[in-house]
Amino acid sequence: MQPVAVVTGCGRRLGAHLTRRLLQQGYRVFGQYLTSEPDADPRLSASRVDLTDDAETRDWCDQLLAQTDRVDLLINNASLYQVDAQRLEQGIEQLQRFHRLHLQAPYILVRRLQRALSNASGCVVNLTDIYVHHPNADYSLYCATKAGLDSLAQSWARQLAPRVRVNTIEPGPILFLEEHGEAYRQQVLSRTLLEVEGGLEPIWQALWMLVNNPYMTGARIPVDGGRGVAQL
Repeated sequence: MQPVAVVTGCGRRLGAHLTRRLLQQGYRVFGQYLTSEPDADPRLSASRVDLTDDAETRDWCDQLLAQTDRVDLLINNASLYQVDAQRLEQGIEQLQRFHRLHLQAPYILVRRLQRALSNASGCVVNLTDIYVHHPNADYSLYCATKAGLDSLAQSWARQLAPRVRVNTIEPGPILFLEEHGEAYRQQVLSRTLLEVEGGLEPIWQALWMLVNNPYMTGARIPVDGGRGVAQL
């Protein structure tokens, strides 16, 4: 039977890479994007969904369940990375958006797809950040909501066992943003034990290990080139 994966943020960067690799492994993929539409593939059903809108997120889940009664893999990848707003009102709006994207949407997806995940003895993989353990003060709202997802993942691992496994990957400096200048990049890499930008493939390798190891749940896997250890 063809395995089924659900991937949020499938149109760009890490989400696009994970989607391509899953398609190469023979998965049927239901992907969510907001601004960057992924490349067409007959095995990819991509939908434009605003995950900060709970009604849209629920509707998308219902559309998935109308097409499949099993989900082998749910990847909560969609993310927003922004420096903290300086003004209070802007900060409140930013926090609400982070909360809806990093916490509320994954919660809705896990709950609505729980039976389909159970039917497949599936697994959930959440993408958080090494900042969960070493917060960056300039990105406090991002870090706080990613830490919330980490906490939810630990609870889900207990709640959904033994039928569904739940694990977390904590990326480090895998792919800098275009706006990150050379000085910033070198500063980050100088505080990373392996001293190189990781790229996207190491995240796929960690994810594929979690998918294929049936005795792992509740795990947190840092893929950070040793940056987390270097900050201790």
